[in-house]
Amino acid sequence: MKQKKQKVMVYILNKKGKPLMPTTRCGHVRKLLDSKKAVVVSSNPFTIRLKYDTPNGVQDVFAGIDSGRENIGSGASNEDGDCLYLGELKTSNKSIKMKITERAGFRKERRRHDRQNKQRKARKDHTEIQNGNADICRTTISCKSVQISYPAAEKSVTHKIIRGKEGKFANRHRDEGWITPSARQLVQMHMNDLKSMCKILPISHVTLERVAFDFQKLENENIKAWEYGKGKLYGYDSPEEYIHDVQGGKCLICGKPHIDYLHHIIPRSKGGSNKVSNLAGLCYDCHYGPMGVHNCQNTQDRLPELKNEANKQYKVSLLNSVMPVLIEEMDKFCKANSIIFSICEGHDTAKVRDIYDLQKDHCVDGFAISLVGRNVKSVDVMPDRIHQKQRYKKKSKNIIKKRNCREYYDGKKLVAVNRHKGTDQKADSLEEYMNTYAETHTADECKKHFESLTVKPARRTYTFHKEGRICPFHIGDKVRYEKKNKIKGNTKVETFICEGIRFPKDENKAKVEHNKTKSKKMKFCRVLEPGCTPYIDYRKLVLI
Repeated sequence: MKQKKQKVMVYILNKKGKPLMPTTRCGHVRKLLDSKKAVVVSSNPFTIRLKYDTPNGVQDVFAGIDSGRENIGSGASNEDGDCLYLGELKTSNKSIKMKITERAGFRKERRRHDRQNKQRKARKDHTEIQNGNADICRTTISCKSVQISYPAAEKSVTHKIIRGKEGKFANRHRDEGWITPSARQLVQMHMNDLKSMCKILPISHVTLERVAFDFQKLENENIKAWEYGKGKLYGYDSPEEYIHDVQGGKCLICGKPHIDYLHHIIPRSKGGSNKVSNLAGLCYDCHYGPMGVHNCQNTQDRLPELKNEANKQYKVSLLNSVMPVLIEEMDKFCKANSIIFSICEGHDTAKVRDIYDLQKDHCVDGFAISLVGRNVKSVDVMPDRIHQKQRYKKKSKNIIKKRNCREYYDGKKLVAVNRHKGTDQKADSLEEYMNTYAETHTADECKKHFESLTVKPARRTYTFHKEGRICPFHIGDKVRYEKKNKIKGNTKVETFICEGIRFPKDENKAKVEHNKTKSKKMKFCRVLEPGCTPYIDYRKLVLI
């Protein structure tokens, strides 16, 4: 196989900003810049705009997109098969569900506190429910409750102490073609990647690799066609019934003849699923006891072996639901811009890689996709670098930044956090601290010590959005920092991507964060280019 040449690509725009064919003649580009016949538009990827009239004749440029959930690869080639562009886009798709869940937690917490305040007021004013069923509120408070059935609700709703607002179940409408936020963002990221290529290259053809995963085939390669509709829960009314049948009604750990809880082997907080392969039926002692899974790490570690099932997590399943919408959106964009759109399969990409001896990489796969079905003789030229982009969350309007834990102090020393231990909490809770203290002290000493503790309530930390203030910068913006030194007479200049914002009430102390640990004063910064998927860096392409 002939050795491929690596060259530096310079992308060119005409006088009106439309893309022309890129060049590798860096010396000629340098002369154009020195003679003021061209100006630099972008340094990554290096792009210039000509200041004189030129003919608009361009060759056909073929773009390929390697679809993915976390990493999207893209590449482009000319008519001869030489590579003109390689790019990678790192998405933030995995964090979307986490942030939605976090906001839902804040929302539910606020509504719960509002409801509890109303209940306390009703008790104080003696206006609580008088005629109802005997019930318990918040584990210790005796109260009355009523069951109310609402239209379109599957189950009745329990109202304790007070009658809450009427439940709303039939006022949620989703438009036709609705997809989940994670899927919608993934479609937008693929489209943004294509549009960014169209800004620097005269794209005439686009090829998208269609992704389709058969997860049941991955679990059982001998599956029959009629078995696809008959999963593990076929014939069972619920996961509880399935677990009870598979385990014979016995606890998975100790073998006692009763199951009290369904425990997630991989916790939901760490990405575990609700599939029966991730559920284990346990008794109370093995679940909450001293040697139970919540109090003993060794017991928790034994569960996967006892379950004897591979808890496979197919994170790319999102692509299966995204592909029809993505193909439709990309086809619509290509028709509007007179671009020929086509689709290929994964085996087509693998075949091209083998023919032209290309390495396995997201961006190189994008280049290989652009060669599918073209019968190019050879690939002689490759760029020397891969342009990297990253997706940032743009214009967040979150009011709550975080919820702080309740803290207990003995004088100035922090001794406990929260009344009961939270998920993944490392510090001792108040319950654990007092149990340890009681081992070496009398009951009276424990009571006296407990009453002497200082409590710092759990309060929320709010963002500047709560005060209605507007920040001139957003995460993902390309920022220019300029600070003049009046004594030395020089000017510090730096260009970076905004990764965080500190915007206190005193705007002189406001800062723009970058490179994870560095920050610059906001008053010396200005926005060069807004955006949510900027080019952040490049890495050298090493041919294998």
